[in-house]
Amino acid sequence: MKKSETTASTPSIESQLKRLEEIASILDRGELSVDDQLKIYEEGMALAQACREYLENAQLKVEKLAGGNDQASARG
Repeated sequence: MKKSETTASTPSIESQLKRLEEIASILDRGELSVDDQLKIYEEGMALAQACREYLENAQLKVEKLAGGNDQASARG
């Protein structure tokens, strides 16, 4: 899959975090109806979960890379 295809279908972590900040600001103002607040809250929760999963996967990749380097150092 090309990088452009990936970014087109999935927003970057940076854009997701920016949207979460926007949602928090909107909810803090309290200007929306309860129904609209619920909808935007649900969007925020879904974004938070997506960000959490992204960060967990990134951590696993870093640990895997670091583990590979540790094993190479032990052999060397």
